Amino acid sequence: MKDFFNKLFAERKYRNVAIICGILAVLMIIGGFAAANYKKNPVNNFASATPVKTATPEPKTICLLDGQAYSKDKATRHPVAVSVENHPDARPQSGLIDASIVYEAITEGGITRFLAVYGSTDTKEVGPIRSARLFFMDWVKEYDAFFAHAGGNEDALANIGKYAIKDIPHAEPYYYRDYKGRSVASEHTLYSSTDQLYSLATKNGFDATRSSYTALKFKADGPADPAGKGAEINFSSASYKVKWSFDPTSNKYSRAMAGAPHTDRTSGNQITAKNIIIQTVDRTFQPTGSYGSQNYVFHNVGSGNGYVLEDGKVIKATWKKADLGSRTIFYDEAGAEITLNPGNTWYEVVPPEVTPVFL
Repeated sequence: MKDFFNKLFAERKYRNVAIICGILAVLMIIGGFAAANYKKNPVNNFASATPVKTATPEPKTICLLDGQAYSKDKATRHPVAVSVENHPDARPQSGLIDASIVYEAITEGGITRFLAVYGSTDTKEVGPIRSARLFFMDWVKEYDAFFAHAGGNEDALANIGKYAIKDIPHAEPYYYRDYKGRSVASEHTLYSSTDQLYSLATKNGFDATRSSYTALKFKADGPADPAGKGAEINFSSASYKVKWSFDPTSNKYSRAMAGAPHTDRTSGNQITAKNIIIQTVDRTFQPTGSYGSQNYVFHNVGSGNGYVLEDGKVIKATWKKADLGSRTIFYDEAGAEITLNPGNTWYEVVPPEVTPVFL
């Protein structure tokens, strides 16, 4: 009997070993197939694996206004130009910090005014918005821009049709009054936003989705000159004295006015620019005006002198504007078109008797 049980246990032992070996062989075969399948399709190697989705980045388009990349709808959006005042009671202004391009020029009595141009960028508030001037419309035409303003002097209003301006003047509810806690005259209280101005343009039958204008040439940003210079421009008086200081770390210019940093009302941040263009333009004073009011007329069509500030460098320049609809192009002393840094540009338009100081 003892021999019988010993034989039985031995048979079971060998049978269990055989079973275990068989199971291991099957597992090895399955593993081989899994490994081969993984090499062919490592993501979906098991039925239970979750497919990995790779997000496709949105393609970017270079905007003609500032040479920077944006979504296509913003990069190709039709520009809108806004007349913004600079009387001391209007300061600090809203929205100049967000514009791709800003022009500053004397209107009357030594007071300067701004023309802020938006396209790829937005601002939640821009203003105070003031009246149109004829020479501002010369710059509006360079971009075929929608023109936002509150009235205008007589020669400007009389020529809006002749200039074929895409006009979006003061209209409620697209413009609104806000005294912002100040005791000032109502002309210093008118504001809007790019959203509202584009809505008004659409209401007036204009297509805000497309634009076509000549772009300036842009280069790669920098290099910044560690000892770079800024500029000081005294338009008329201490209240309208502008200073641009160069920061080589950011390769930007910071703006001061009337001896203090020029800040944005909404954000509180100081206004900066990547490029400063100082354009000297002849002007004619009309004592009674073409339409009965005193005003200056700048002669923006033609040619003249100027300076381009970028990367801390001061580049002596000449400018040319062939006709009303042409873009003003700036050339260096060798006759080559000056290329700008991508980013926002400020134009300081001065008469011949105003000489900038570089420091």
